[in-house]
Amino acid sequence: MKKYLIGAAAVMMISGAAQAQNLVKNGNFENTTLTESKQFVNQVTDWQNAATSGYTGYGYNFLLKPNTADTTGFKSLGGNLDKLYGPGAGADAANYADNGFTATSPTGGNFILADGDTTFHGAISQTINGLIAGNTYTLTFDWAGASWFTYAGNTTERWDVTLGDITKSTDTVKLGPKGFSGWKSASLDFVAGGASQKLSFLAQGTPNGLPPSLLLDNVSLTAAVPEPGTWMTMILGFGVVGGVMRRRKAATPQLV
Repeated sequence: MKKYLIGAAAVMMISGAAQAQNLVKNGNFENTTLTESKQFVNQVTDWQNAATSGYTGYGYNFLLKPNTADTTGFKSLGGNLDKLYGPGAGADAANYADNGFTATSPTGGNFILADGDTTFHGAISQTINGLIAGNTYTLTFDWAGASWFTYAGNTTERWDVTLGDITKSTDTVKLGPKGFSGWKSASLDFVAGGASQKLSFLAQGTPNGLPPSLLLDNVSLTAAVPEPGTWMTMILGFGVVGGVMRRRKAATPQLV
């Protein structure tokens, strides 16, 4: 009996992992109608850029195509062309910095650039469906802090992430002039408050006027998988139940 119970629990573990479904659509930002690196409104499929009272009327959030951020640059809705400091610019370029910046996402494709200056920032978001109220979900994503060309100063960067009415934050990174933090992986747990809730990312940084820049890619939201200790507790529980059932069967009088 014990062998069968352990086997059943193992099957549950494997099945749970196999059925983990990413509830975020276009979490790698590859689906877009944009043909260049540019500030977006709704041209990144399934994502919306918040309307604000800032310079362009929308959050200063950009879709970046691979190998453009520190070379050809990215355009705002107002027509500005900006760049990030990085090695791709060439040693003689004004925005050259041997800071380790990689002009592609960790998966080699598109990614998001967001300005954390409170004068310009606005959230990007999408509505997540298929949630179960009260259940825990794990949000994972890749992110980094970068430096905006012509603004060479010390900055701090972090993401504020909201699902429904719960907001959590990444660690805060501190960059020196022309710096790059390198890509990092984040994992945040949220308890769903309903079947459909808005997921949003808001760039936060300091100081205003030295655009604290954040990068984002590879966003995934899945049902949280129980820890190994939880599975073991379940297995032991099954074993106890099985033992009780065997004792009850042995104690049952047999009619002759």
